[in-house]
Amino acid sequence: MTRKRTKRPMPVIFRLLRTLLLTLLYIPIQVVFIPLALIGVILGAYKGFRRSRQLGVSFSAIRALHYRWFGHYLNTRPDPLSVAFTKEFPCESHFGLWSLIGPLVISRRLFGFAKELGRLPEPGEETLASTPGRRLLVFDRIMEEAVDEMEQIVIPGVGFDLIAQRFTEGKDVRVFELDQFGTLNVKIETLKKAGIKHDWITYIPVDYSRESWVEKLLEAGFDKTKKALFLWESVSLFLEADVVKENLRQMAGLCVAGSKVAQDFYSDAFVSGELSGAARKASRMMGKMGEPWKFGIDMMDDPRGAVEAFLEECGLRITEFHQFGEKREVEPFYCIVESEKNLGPTKRFPRMSSPRPL
Repeated sequence: MTRKRTKRPMPVIFRLLRTLLLTLLYIPIQVVFIPLALIGVILGAYKGFRRSRQLGVSFSAIRALHYRWFGHYLNTRPDPLSVAFTKEFPCESHFGLWSLIGPLVISRRLFGFAKELGRLPEPGEETLASTPGRRLLVFDRIMEEAVDEMEQIVIPGVGFDLIAQRFTEGKDVRVFELDQFGTLNVKIETLKKAGIKHDWITYIPVDYSRESWVEKLLEAGFDKTKKALFLWESVSLFLEADVVKENLRQMAGLCVAGSKVAQDFYSDAFVSGELSGAARKASRMMGKMGEPWKFGIDMMDDPRGAVEAFLEECGLRITEFHQFGEKREVEPFYCIVESEKNLGPTKRFPRMSSPRPL
């Protein structure tokens, strides 16, 4: 029997010297981009703030598109659809984004330099900075598995994420996307300009303050007798706790056996900004933009248990639990959960030691 050779880690001093060398190579490229970055910031600010307000688009609805755009150019997740969409999107500047991360993209491709944004850590090794990249892959994996298992896919608060275009084209599954009027109008218009197919998707504009999204979903053709996936990504963060519960109860009420609800939760410490300086800055920025963070779960002592108890109140029970950063032994800050309708006595699922590898 041949024994496998394990690759020995590089000595610490060599790793430090390598990092220093790569940083020294990166700095001149970044300096060259400074004039472009100044122009890019102005363009990005105008489109991201002024134009989005004029068109009735929230900044949080754009964030998934940002992360998918970054993933494409940083080689963590190829996504030509999101790039094509961004070029035609009136609320973002493709040039502005490139001017800001261009030095990192060029440095990564030339000599392997990578910051946290461009790294894709192993499951359980995530930091706050690297969470977006891993999060996309987890939700992608959930969607990829669901298209062959489910008869319907519902994405409430979809924003400008193109996950449905990537995984459901040509599949025998009905797709429903819900969001506010301004967001969906801009999305559909941009899809047309970018030449991205979308005719199999049913778009449902909802005025959440006056209308029931459940009633509008049923009116659009959702079938309560068929299996469905509800994909609810990074929406609960901006809602009050009772609104989150009510929405999840409504999803559970629409689920038949075999259906699934997939969503993410942030911790109280993250929402309050206590977790880190970066979290505080992000929280303040979103508050100034009129989209404050509101809902988190106390994950300090038992993250899975806390999430499980919350979902039980909503008529759901956990089937998969992905705790980010678990192997780093840091304070819990984020998780992605897959759950199903609780059809009987509560069943306690064994705790996973780390998120399931993708």
